[in-house]
Amino acid sequence: MLRRLLRTLKYYTLTLLRMQNSDHRISLGFAAGFFPCWYPTFGGDIILAIALSRVIGGNMVAAVLIASIGSFLWPLLFYINYKIGFLISHIFSSPPPVDLQDVIHTPIPERNYSVLASYFSKLGDMGVNFLIGSAVNSILFSFIMYFVVRHLLSYYRTPLLIKIKKTSKNRVS
Repeated sequence: MLRRLLRTLKYYTLTLLRMQNSDHRISLGFAAGFFPCWYPTFGGDIILAIALSRVIGGNMVAAVLIASIGSFLWPLLFYINYKIGFLISHIFSSPPPVDLQDVIHTPIPERNYSVLASYFSKLGDMGVNFLIGSAVNSILFSFIMYFVVRHLLSYYRTPLLIKIKKTSKNRVS
């Protein structure tokens, strides 16, 4: 199964390198394909990547390729979303002033339903942190993906194709 997946990935990478599309269109396809991977779309990220790539004029093969890879990276992306959202929300919020004497002399309250309700509000804060992180990460990393892929394609596309052509000739003969 894994061997078949890697073979398919290599095939589409070669197809992508051999396309006559400009580096700009292929890079737009990568950026459009990586954008929905930051959100919990539960398998709909490939469809969203194709639609977004079509709207902005990117390469659909590149969008599908990177959206497929992004589906496997989802646990890591989820963690990054939460951590970045937590960091941003704490940067823009000021902590309440705490007096040490008040903390020491405050009796420990009994457990009641209001305390349990505050736990649920913390879960809501986690969702807000995730949403903030996913919005920031999707925009930021899509721009980074565009510029990195465009740079790589402009400098390394032709040498990679020449190398692949040489290795395929060696295998045939």
